[in-house]
Amino acid sequence: MKSSTNDSTQRVAVGVGTTEGGVLLISDRDRKKWKKIGPFLKDESVNCLNYEPKSKTLYAATHTNGVFVSKDFGKTWKQSNNGLHVKKAWTIEFDRTNPKTLFVGTQYGHLFRSNDSSSNWEEVTGLFTAPKRMDWGVDWGFGTVGLCIHTIKMDPKRKDRFYIVSSGGGPYRTDDGGKNWRLLNTGVMDKCSVGTADIWGIGNDAEKNTAEHLKQVHKCTHKLVVSSKNPDVLYQQNHCGVYRSSDAGETWEDISPSDELRHGFPMVLVENGGRDGSLFTIPAFQVGCKKHNSCIQGEYAAYRSQNGGKAWERMGKGLPKKNHTCILRDAMTKDSFEQSGVYFGTTTGEVFGSTDLGENWSLLAKDVGRVQGVSSFLY
Repeated sequence: MKSSTNDSTQRVAVGVGTTEGGVLLISDRDRKKWKKIGPFLKDESVNCLNYEPKSKTLYAATHTNGVFVSKDFGKTWKQSNNGLHVKKAWTIEFDRTNPKTLFVGTQYGHLFRSNDSSSNWEEVTGLFTAPKRMDWGVDWGFGTVGLCIHTIKMDPKRKDRFYIVSSGGGPYRTDDGGKNWRLLNTGVMDKCSVGTADIWGIGNDAEKNTAEHLKQVHKCTHKLVVSSKNPDVLYQQNHCGVYRSSDAGETWEDISPSDELRHGFPMVLVENGGRDGSLFTIPAFQVGCKKHNSCIQGEYAAYRSQNGGKAWERMGKGLPKKNHTCILRDAMTKDSFEQSGVYFGTTTGEVFGSTDLGENWSLLAKDVGRVQGVSSFLY
């Protein structure tokens, strides 16, 4: 939803989904003071909140009981699962050409469509025959994700083209509304943040173990973003690096900040300034912690590129110096004001925001629960 430069009354909401329900953080255009609404859906594990402005409807995708709908900005909720035969829902997205058409990605790699604002769902069966679909398996329990479709991105200009990401299966594109699919992984197998002698040992064993590791995780895309200015430009943060495509995902080039800063989960692209916009990602690490597969210990920061990944800057002013946390794949977003705000939430329950493209960060909320998803909308 785009903002109007003359509408001084327009407000922003940051939707925060946690394992203990959801909250909304509300502010005006200045985004200096924030009001918390909620928690709501306290018995549900909320992963994604999305808002449809024409009908003023708030949707929640939950890991526990599917999709919920609110017509009163989160005060009351109604389950809306007719035809949704998998209840662990990860993400919910709108068709840009018709706000009554929604897509939901779920556990086990299923994709569902609704043409009536979620009253009824039907599976997108064209995905059954997508390239290497059988390689996804049925489910797996690595980390906390398992097999799921966790990302759905619509092409902002081309009707019937959209992208999905299957955890462990990589990104896919359809050009005909879901009937046929292309696997988009050319160029995404080279290096990995954990392919080091410190982890895998030395000599032949290190080489062998690294090769086996890459075979398993190089296609594990954690987040995908699509440029609104030039939809052929895509970026992805995956298990082993940050990549850019200039041909709608047909091929990828490695633009990782460094060999030490390859691994991470969230990614956001802000495009209201500069030719290439401002690309953000927050690295995580897979060493030094016996409790978590991936986490951040101590000081952390967002990394920003304003030239399509050619160079990166560390943006950490205002963030904690000591922490043991992680920012998950869906836990970073932007708003749609002329100067976009950027927001992220942590697994230790904090929500941070910046209104100057990451130059300075401030704490918007704390103790909200383990943050799984962060979204934003104007209203």
